[in-house]
Amino acid sequence: MLTIELVEIKGDLAAELCRVITANLPEYFGIEEANEQYFAGVKTCTNFAAKLASNYIGLISVNFPYPNNANIYWLGVIKDYQKQGIGKKLIQAATDFVLNKNAQTITVETLAATENDQNYLKTYDFYKAVGFMPLFNLKPDSYEWNMVYMVKLLNR
Repeated sequence: MLTIELVEIKGDLAAELCRVITANLPEYFGIEEANEQYFAGVKTCTNFAAKLASNYIGLISVNFPYPNNANIYWLGVIKDYQKQGIGKKLIQAATDFVLNKNAQTITVETLAATENDQNYLKTYDFYKAVGFMPLFNLKPDSYEWNMVYMVKLLNR
């Protein structure tokens, strides 16, 4: 069992960790323009990092589009550390944080299961396994793929 420490990080450190994880997961983050937006965007989010010894191996970034709702802006775990409960721990850290901010829901947007992308089916299944439910599919104007908007109701 890995001893993972969860720490809040900010600004440039969050952006650099996002950059490192993104480079490690090209099958998930293959659109350079979107990646550049992520690197800038995490700087304005609340970020929790998973740390193993002195190495950062995971990141979750959340923001608040509405006072009663938090949104997962970005989430990733280094490939060699996936399927070891780290993503689940990051979700729990974010959930605990947003509950303390009186959010009632947490949302996330990911590729819709109907796209049949094997990598993103894993992402979709992960979110379902940690309590998210699909609300609706959407196709933003500039996207070629269908996305799914998912929600998790938070219990006090």
